[in-house]
Amino acid sequence: MNILVINGSPKGEKSNSLKLTNAFISGIEAAETHSIEKITVADKNIEPCRGCYCCWEKTPGKCIIRDDMNGIFEKYVNADLVIWSFPLYYYGVPSKTKALIDRLLPINLPDITINEDGSAGHLQRYDLQKQKHALISTCGFFTVENNYDALEKQFEIIFGNRLTKILCPQGEIFRIPQLTARTDEYLSYVKQAAEEYIRRGFFSDDTKKKLNEPLFPADQFTKMSNMSWERGNTAGRIEISNDAERLLRQMAVIYKPHGMEKEIVFEFYFTDMEKTYQLVLGKRDCTFKDSDFVPYTMQIEAPFETWLAISQGKLNGKEALFQHKYSLKGDFNTVEYLESCFISTSGKSIKDEPDKKRAMWLFILPWSAFWAAIPFFPDFGGFIALIITAAMPLFYSKRKATVYDTISVFAVTVLSVLCIAKINPSFIIMFSYLIFGLIWFVSLFTKIPLCAWYSSSQWGDEAAFDNPLFILTNKIICAGWGGIYILSSILTWVIIRSGYAQFIWLPSLIFPAIMGVFTALFSNKFPAYYARKEFRDL
Repeated sequence: MNILVINGSPKGEKSNSLKLTNAFISGIEAAETHSIEKITVADKNIEPCRGCYCCWEKTPGKCIIRDDMNGIFEKYVNADLVIWSFPLYYYGVPSKTKALIDRLLPINLPDITINEDGSAGHLQRYDLQKQKHALISTCGFFTVENNYDALEKQFEIIFGNRLTKILCPQGEIFRIPQLTARTDEYLSYVKQAAEEYIRRGFFSDDTKKKLNEPLFPADQFTKMSNMSWERGNTAGRIEISNDAERLLRQMAVIYKPHGMEKEIVFEFYFTDMEKTYQLVLGKRDCTFKDSDFVPYTMQIEAPFETWLAISQGKLNGKEALFQHKYSLKGDFNTVEYLESCFISTSGKSIKDEPDKKRAMWLFILPWSAFWAAIPFFPDFGGFIALIITAAMPLFYSKRKATVYDTISVFAVTVLSVLCIAKINPSFIIMFSYLIFGLIWFVSLFTKIPLCAWYSSSQWGDEAAFDNPLFILTNKIICAGWGGIYILSSILTWVIIRSGYAQFIWLPSLIFPAIMGVFTALFSNKFPAYYARKEFRDL
């Protein structure tokens, strides 16, 4: 199939409509292989139609104007699918694209016909009845109603039932980096629509419904749009003094309520502007404050340029915090609400069921069973541990297993078999402490340390693995667990050599308790301490 894309936006490659069109093309290419050519109207020399009718009389089928339209015309008549991509300009087509449409007059013959509905038309010079057309357009209003009527009617008259449309109001949102979570979601629906169009010839009802859903409610979009313009104060309009205030006010507009009774207060101190603002996150609304401040839940201290780059996705916020490009003070656990309450998505999951969660007890249980069974049941403790390891796969239907869970089952199985084979249990227990500690230590040299696999759900699941502060925290914890169990192995050897082998179970009872307390405190306190300005200044 020959596909011709006509980018009619005066903004060329910076067009918001073109972002939808590129997603549509991506969907086409995902479905089948086609020949696709794009024409950017803004880069072409296209004069307006003179209405001379030479293309009907003196040079039938050819325009006498010598410009870029001659080559475009040839590509147009040879296309199987024409994708029209442009924004709505004053309820119609951008002027240069309208000139291109006017210059398509040679497609028709001068003869007038009477259509079945009684309207007038022209006979066709070229047989283009199988040629299909897709209109993709954005506009700056919040709704299609009473805005696209004229444009839709024009294209329906020209192309009839050969026309498919994607009309997306609120198009200016596609140029705002802070809202890419929502716009990317919409673009995924555009891509899906293209795949359906190529394979079936139409969009499914579910896809059409998603494409017709507004990106934001009308009141939210109107507030965001009105705040984006650089102009003086007018009656009934909030006067915005700087870009920092504009950004935070827009954040307040797109706020998604956290649903809790207690308010969360984020205070922003922009060091390069020496300005302080607050966002008060209530149960239903978010309030912007530039005075009359209340006690904050968390304070963010940063140059505004840094925070702007983070909000635009140009700078990774987690890495920036790790590099001390900004600091946090207060309740560190509330940092998650910066993302969950201000990154706009539909809240719908593509997956029908939530992912199974990982659980540390899957890794610990075989070892705990082994350490409990062998010292107290030396004759058949190995069988008990072996039964536990054999039963572990039963738990995997409800939980997601990691490679460390598998290693744990394998190692304890081997150790249990050695006990059944009547190998000295005291030395096997000593050896088990060493193996357990080495597993923790070896994981330090991998991208994701052992305990990070199990604690990531508290830091955003898979996204936590790209958070350097999360990884550092877990590496320190891993080093602690690895060290304590290697120490347990040495201590056990000392106990055996001293003739008190009956007490070799003590390390497996005392040290985990110590490390459990350390892990709970460290995992909560260290990230918050690291994020504070005082730590950065040490």
